[in-house]
Amino acid sequence: MTIAHDEIEFTREGRLFSEAQLAAAIEAAGNATDLLVLSHGWNNDKAEATVLYDRLTRSLERVIEAGHVPELGDRRLRALRVFWPSKKFADAELIPGGGAATATRENDEALLRLLDEMRHDPEVLGGTEENDKLEPFVTEAKALAPRLKDEPAARDRFVELLRSMLDPAEAHPDDGSDDFFTRPAAELFAELDEQVVAPGPPGRGGAQAVGAGGATGLGDFLGGIGAAARRLANYTTYYRMKSRAGIVGRLGLAPVLKRLRDRHPGLRLHLVGHSFGGRLVTAAAHELPPGTPDVTLSLLQAAFSHNGLGQNFDGHGSDGAFRALVAERRASGPIIITHTKNDTAVGIAYPLASRIARQAAAALGDKNDPYGGMGRNGAQHTPETDETQGALKEVGHAYRLEQGRVYNLRGDSYVSNHGDVGGNQVASAILQVIAATG
Repeated sequence: MTIAHDEIEFTREGRLFSEAQLAAAIEAAGNATDLLVLSHGWNNDKAEATVLYDRLTRSLERVIEAGHVPELGDRRLRALRVFWPSKKFADAELIPGGGAATATRENDEALLRLLDEMRHDPEVLGGTEENDKLEPFVTEAKALAPRLKDEPAARDRFVELLRSMLDPAEAHPDDGSDDFFTRPAAELFAELDEQVVAPGPPGRGGAQAVGAGGATGLGDFLGGIGAAARRLANYTTYYRMKSRAGIVGRLGLAPVLKRLRDRHPGLRLHLVGHSFGGRLVTAAAHELPPGTPDVTLSLLQAAFSHNGLGQNFDGHGSDGAFRALVAERRASGPIIITHTKNDTAVGIAYPLASRIARQAAAALGDKNDPYGGMGRNGAQHTPETDETQGALKEVGHAYRLEQGRVYNLRGDSYVSNHGDVGGNQVASAILQVIAATG
């Protein structure tokens, strides 16, 4: 089987880039029984996103052709590839290397690079233009950088500038981001001026693997005001992409799903999101009416809070940002979530969030951290979770998937890093989600 596809693009504000693209995709969807809606995560250009889509599609085709999911019967699959202006967020780019002798210089240089990169904010994925609205904030923040170590007023203004580049409407208690907008700058700097360590991937004998900096786990081992400023800039980059994924999902993809269903009422929709794309498709599904039939979610190393679907995650009545999606069955089909401690990239931001939200521990980001990530730990505090299918399995394994249930599939054996989500094992799980629907 060949899975044909169409493409649509969204701008950073969540606007559809080409109505003609969508019109063609809606028309073509009439030839399918099931539509895979695919969203990439952090990428710099369309070529990188396309490589991910191509690999996953080839794996889907191989598993189908080998007859490993006979329950699909005569289903006709088609894919809709979503492109949106995301940005890379990876450990190698965010944590400066080198020894202690160069730590101060590397901190300072990394901070300036991060601030410069904030200017690069293209309208669509792969663009090269800068965002003129951000220019004055970035210029002033860079000018403040040499004064941060000695002047509290400079630190206050630096934090104010970072906040000015973000939309506070996307903040939520489930990932501690609300604290970023409310805590005094002095407290934020104090929380982030010491090393930050996230749990590393499993190693031999149950030990943690060696990560950045040559120590246990994923570690950012530099300290001081300069390191704190860099971490705040890192967090700002992460928050902006988290926010954008929600905006594109809510304002862009959600109306597209409605138009697809209006035109083809019997079309089954299978939303597949990687990284920040997991948050994008979740935000889109969250906009659907309660009890929407034949909509599934496959979240592949999703980069948002592991409490995002949770109920009363803090013991004080707080629900996750997308709690209604499962509570009201806005996506009524099975939801699968791949997660692994091999995913060091998702592990970067959540220790920062934990520090910002006043959590103190030697290693943060695991399932016991209130602000852990979905791609590291799966869905937490989510009563719809069925733990009987606890791991991603080899092709040929039959999962038992039910409507309205959430399945955390631990991918330690088959997902080696954040971007490794295109293999046959992942494809097999997705296809079984499709087969369990309708």
